[in-house]
Amino acid sequence: MNHHSSFPLARLPRRASRLIAIAAVTALLVCPVHAASSQETGSAGAGLTLRALLDSVRNGHPSIRAAESRVRAAEGSRVTARAFGNPVLGYQVDQTPFPGGRPLPGIDRQAVTTATLPLEGLYQRGPRVARGNAQVRAAEADAMVVRQRVALDAATAYFRAAIDQVQLATTRDLVGWLDTVVAYNRSRVTEGVTSEADLIRSELERDRMTAEAGMQAAELAQARASLTAFLSDSPAPVGSALVAVDGMPFSLPADAPVTSALERRPDVRAGRERVTAATANVAAERAMTFRQLGATIGTMRMSGTTSMIAGISLPVPLFDPNRGEIQRANAERDAALFDLAAQERTANAELRGAYDAARLLTDRAEPLARRDSNSFLARAEESRRIALGAYREGAVPLLQVIDAARTWADVRLTYYRTIFAQQQSVLALIVAQGLDLYSALPALATPGDLRR
Repeated sequence: MNHHSSFPLARLPRRASRLIAIAAVTALLVCPVHAASSQETGSAGAGLTLRALLDSVRNGHPSIRAAESRVRAAEGSRVTARAFGNPVLGYQVDQTPFPGGRPLPGIDRQAVTTATLPLEGLYQRGPRVARGNAQVRAAEADAMVVRQRVALDAATAYFRAAIDQVQLATTRDLVGWLDTVVAYNRSRVTEGVTSEADLIRSELERDRMTAEAGMQAAELAQARASLTAFLSDSPAPVGSALVAVDGMPFSLPADAPVTSALERRPDVRAGRERVTAATANVAAERAMTFRQLGATIGTMRMSGTTSMIAGISLPVPLFDPNRGEIQRANAERDAALFDLAAQERTANAELRGAYDAARLLTDRAEPLARRDSNSFLARAEESRRIALGAYREGAVPLLQVIDAARTWADVRLTYYRTIFAQQQSVLALIVAQGLDLYSALPALATPGDLRR
């Protein structure tokens, strides 16, 4: 809404009207409309920070809890693998009549008591335990992969909300700036100094930017709603919360050796543990060729005499019913080896690509992040101020003023897009190096000190 249109400028003397308009424009030049901009953009000390978001993800995201549950499931399988077989107790009565029947003449009752101890665990337990330990380590590495992936997804949603927030604040700032230009042109038209063409053109541009602000507000609402999926359950609405916008890039981590980075990466470690588990599974399936091996000891009582019974049961592998399982275990081990080779290739490519992208974006962000009168943002603001001043003096047309205002908005968005892209690339590099993003979140760099 234009608050200047209701002021009765026509009733004032011409000189007073001109002074009011010049004072309004001068206020715009000296102190642009940054109150709403700073509030909507969000400073580094206000609003939801990236650190607070990652803490919320680490403490309560369902995907991370599900991964931790799968680790506990693997630990349960390991407990089963470590267990020994239970002994089998037996009692047998022979040469005795049926219940309620007459005694059998001339036949002595015979009672046999035995205990059979399975011996399979002596040679099968070792491979099973090795497989269980490897599966637990693989599950723990997979849980770390999930933690890193969810953290990167949360950071992506965070930066999407941040850039939408900056874009909306920039557009609203520009609407306020154009509103002052409209007021200035209206006063000139009232005084009869100029035609209504500039007034109509400035009003159209202001109304267009107002419509843009409405669509951007809707996009920001969607981005904030997506961001709430990574926050812990809370009764407080977060859809209207500000995102803390940091205008400085992250420090670029040092280039880590490929070998050490691959050793730390949880996806590579998970692949190697799966190979270990598959190799142990082959040994376990081979040990299953001899099943139901057991030692028996007991007593037999007959005619008042007790004697000992001892024996061992050993299946004869005349036919190998486990041959197909051994073949399957070998094939799964080979598949795990191929998957590991593919994962190492992918991890190596991701590491080099992440470092190159972070380095290039850091080189691009470094000159933009200067904080002086000749900085990227300062020059855009100066260009807009000069264009408006020249328009007041009649040296340039209104279209050049509007073009300077659009350039200022584009420069502002380009600056924050570059900064946010650099920050995201650094986060991706930390994950590619196998570091924990929650504990290795980089600090903001100072101008001229973007590399550690």
